[in-house]
Amino acid sequence: MDYLQPYLDFFTTHPFWALAVVFLIAFGEALLIVGLFVPSTTILVGAGMLVGTGHLGFWPVMAATALGAILGDQVSYWAGRLYGPRLKRMWPLNLYPALVEKSELFVRDHGGKSIAIGRFVPGVKAVVPGIVGMVGMREGAFLAVNVASGIVWAALHVLPGVLIGKGLAMAGDVSGRLMVVLLVLIAVLALLGWLIRLAAAGISPHVDDVLRWLSRRARGAGFRPLHRLGRALDPANPRSTLILIFMLLALAAVVALIDLLSGLMLRQAVSNIDLSARTLLLQLRNAPADALMLKLSMLGDAGVSYALAAVTAFWLVWRRNWRAAAAVLLTMLSASLVVAVLHSLVARPAPGLAVAVLHNSFPAATAVFAAVAFGILASVAGHAFGVWSRAAVIAACSLPVLAIGFSEVYLGTAWLSDVLGGLLIGVLLVSAFGMVIEALPPRRILPLGLLAASAAAFVLVGGLHISHGYGRTERAFAAMDHSPAMTADAWLAGGYDRLPLRRIDLAGRPEERFFAQWAGNLAPLSATALAENWLMESRWRWPSGLAYLNPHASLADLPPRPLLHEGLPAPMIFIIPASEDPPHRLVLRAYRSGQSLAGGETIHLLSLTRETLQKRPNLYALPVVTPATAADEQAVLDALAGAPAVKRLAAPLREGVALPLFLVTP
Repeated sequence: MDYLQPYLDFFTTHPFWALAVVFLIAFGEALLIVGLFVPSTTILVGAGMLVGTGHLGFWPVMAATALGAILGDQVSYWAGRLYGPRLKRMWPLNLYPALVEKSELFVRDHGGKSIAIGRFVPGVKAVVPGIVGMVGMREGAFLAVNVASGIVWAALHVLPGVLIGKGLAMAGDVSGRLMVVLLVLIAVLALLGWLIRLAAAGISPHVDDVLRWLSRRARGAGFRPLHRLGRALDPANPRSTLILIFMLLALAAVVALIDLLSGLMLRQAVSNIDLSARTLLLQLRNAPADALMLKLSMLGDAGVSYALAAVTAFWLVWRRNWRAAAAVLLTMLSASLVVAVLHSLVARPAPGLAVAVLHNSFPAATAVFAAVAFGILASVAGHAFGVWSRAAVIAACSLPVLAIGFSEVYLGTAWLSDVLGGLLIGVLLVSAFGMVIEALPPRRILPLGLLAASAAAFVLVGGLHISHGYGRTERAFAAMDHSPAMTADAWLAGGYDRLPLRRIDLAGRPEERFFAQWAGNLAPLSATALAENWLMESRWRWPSGLAYLNPHASLADLPPRPLLHEGLPAPMIFIIPASEDPPHRLVLRAYRSGQSLAGGETIHLLSLTRETLQKRPNLYALPVVTPATAADEQAVLDALAGAPAVKRLAAPLREGVALPLFLVTP
C-alpha cells in the first residue's frame, strides 16, 4: 500500500491522466486486431473500484470508457469502408485469416446485431466493426448501434468495480490494502484469460493437423465403425472439431474417474472430503428444504430418467433416425451396466440411510442416470442448433442434473465423491454418444418439438413418481441416523476410538491431533478459561480476516486462523497468551464430534495449536499455525482437571499417547 498510495494520490489530484488511461484502454480494446492484446477488463474494473473508493468521479470514468469504446469501433468501421475487401490482405489482418473468416460468418449470421453482440464475444469483437464496414453497412445505422452498445459495454465493465469499491470503503482503514489484493487478483485472472486466449489462437492452426492424423489412423483400421469415425474426423467435415472436443471430454472424464477411484480405495483422502461436505450440509438442514430435496432426488431415479431417454428415442424413430435411436438405448443400458458393475466392485456403503446398507453407493445412480438422460437430450437437440443455441440447451439440461446431484449430497443419501463419480460417468457416456451423433449424417429432427415433448414427459412422469412414491421415500429418509448415541460406559470402554484422532481440514487432510475428548456442555470449560485469564474468541466471520491485511498489526491484534474440522468451525475458541521468545500464543478449540452420549451430552474434541506471527513487508500479517508441544498440552490438561463439575474418567492410549476423557457431571 505504501508503494501504491503515491499513484492513488496522483490520480486523485490529476484525474485527467487517469481518464486518459481509461480512454486509451477502451479505445485500444475496440481497434482492429489491437483489441486482442489489450487487457481492458482489468483496467476498467480497477477504475470502477477507484470510483467506489472516492478517488475518481463516476460520470467522467463512464464517459471516458464509453467514448473510447465507441471511437475505437468507429475507426475500425471507417477502415473497413475505406479499404473494402483489400483490408483482409493488409497487415495485420493478413496474419489472422481464420479469425477474419470466423468474423465474416458471424456478421453474415447476425447481420446488424453483430455489432452489439460482437462487443461481448472474445476474438471476433476485434474484427467485426471492420468487417461490417467492408460489407457496406450504412454509417448512420452503424453509429446508432455502436453508441448504444458502447454505453452498455462501458457500464458492464465499470459498475462491478464501483460496487466492489463501495464495499471496500465500508471496510475502513484496511480498504486500501484490500483493494490492492483484489486488483492483483483481477490482474492475475485477466492475465490467465489472455494467456489462454493466446494459447487457443496458437493451437487452432494445428487442430486440422490433429484431425487429419486421427482421421488417417481411424480409416486405416479394419473395424467398420472406426472407419466411419475416420471420415467424420476429416477436417472437411464441419463437425469434426466438435467430435474432437467430445473425445477430449471423454479422455478427461476417464482420467478424473481413475484419480477419484484411487483416492477412494488407496489414499482415503476423498473420504475425508466427503465427511467434511456431509457435516457442513447437515448444519444447513431444515424441514422445508428436506421436502424439496427429497422430491428433486426422486426426479433422478432410474424410472424417470429412462422415461426421458425413451421420449428422445421414440422421437428419433419418428424422424426415421434409426441409428441415433439405437445409440440412445445402448447408452442408457451402458449406464445401468456401469452402475451395477461398480456397485459390486467398490465396497462403500451409502452414508446414514438404514435401507441403503444392502448396496454400495459409488457411483450415485441418480447422478449417473440423470446426467446420461439429460446429456443425450442436449446432444440430440443441440445437433440441430448453432453454437449459441446449443450452449443454451446444454446449460438448461445441466441445471436439473446439478440440482439432483446436490440433493443427494444435501440429504446424506450419497457422498460427494459418489455424486462426482456419477457425473463423470455421465460425461464419459454422453461424450461417446455425442461422437456417434455428430458422425451420423444430419437429419431434420425438429429440436424445439423434441425439447417440448421431453420437458412435458419429465414433468408428467416425475410428478406421478413423486405423488406415488414420496411417502415411502420419506419414511426411508426418516430412518437415517446421523449421530448414534452411546452410553458413558461404552464411550469409556472403547467408544472414544470411533472418533477422529486428528482434525480433518476442508481438503480432507489430517492436521493436528485432538489431545482430549469432552462430553457435556462447555460451561465448565468457559469457567476454567475465565479463572485462568484465557481470552474467549468470538466465532470467526469473514470481516475478521480484514485485520490480516494490516502489515503493522501485532499478534494480539489478529484473530486466530479460521480452522475447520470436517467442514465446521469450532463453536468455542480460547486464546492462551504466552510470552516466550519468539512471541507466540496458544489457541484451544472445542469441535463438535457428531457423536453424543445416551443422555444427550455432546462429545467435543479438543485441539491445541501454537500460533506465531508471519509478516510480509507492506503486505499482510498472518498467524502461522503449528501443533502445540506436549508441555503445552499438559499445562492445559492440568488447568482442565480443576474445572468445576467435571470428572476425568481415563487416559487410554491412542497411537501411544494418553487421551484424557472429561465428563461433565450433573
